[in-house]
Amino acid sequence: MELMNPSVTMSSLELVSFINASRQAGEAELTHANFLKKVPNVLNGDEVKFYSVYLGGNGQERPCYYFPKREACL
Repeated sequence: MELMNPSVTMSSLELVSFINASRQAGEAELTHANFLKKVPNVLNGDEVKFYSVYLGGNGQERPCYYFPKREACL
């Protein structure tokens, strides 16, 4: 039996939640919208490889990213 090893990823939503949970009391909370604006500056054009969408609470598609471990650590 061969085990499949799917690529482990972290969504930009999960990453923002992790960042906010790690911040000290009194530090400003990072919003997903602000995080999305920073991604192109950090990944210099490679962000298109990780672009995706998710369904928001109203059922509309919203932008997000799914990063492999290396990019999530950046």
